Amino acid sequence: MKYQYTPEDDLYFRQCLSELLAHPAIEQLKEIPQHKGGTTYAHCVSVAGTAYRLARRLGWKIDIRALVNGAMLHDYYLYDTRTMPWSDYRHSLVHPKLAVENAEKHFDLDARERNIILSHMWPIPGTPLPRSREAWLICVADKLCAFRELYLKKR
Repeated sequence: MKYQYTPEDDLYFRQCLSELLAHPAIEQLKEIPQHKGGTTYAHCVSVAGTAYRLARRLGWKIDIRALVNGAMLHDYYLYDTRTMPWSDYRHSLVHPKLAVENAEKHFDLDARERNIILSHMWPIPGTPLPRSREAWLICVADKLCAFRELYLKKR
């Protein structure tokens, strides 16, 4: 049976997102460039919205707070990739672990949120499998948003 989203669900999504966006630690994401001139902050907000819309479209009942936290923290690696000596592939493998380590300094992550962050680069070899609907949604939404930011945005 498909879950029927209510206006209260939408309000709760927006409330969870605005609470997290108000956290001072999230401000750092506005300074980290990502995907052809955008910021990590904008990318993460886009992933959160896309994942939530996917959940609604699929009729999946989800933990909205875990989805928002996972989306906003999935790229919380806090460095400019252009200044790093490693390849894009190495960044793809390393940044989820760094994101969890950095996020845990400021936020209390549960096991579901850790898995969302660690698995968002699946199916890259060595990446853990997404283990919840929220993790699958973030994994898919991240790729959709990255594609849109890299290839469909006009600059």
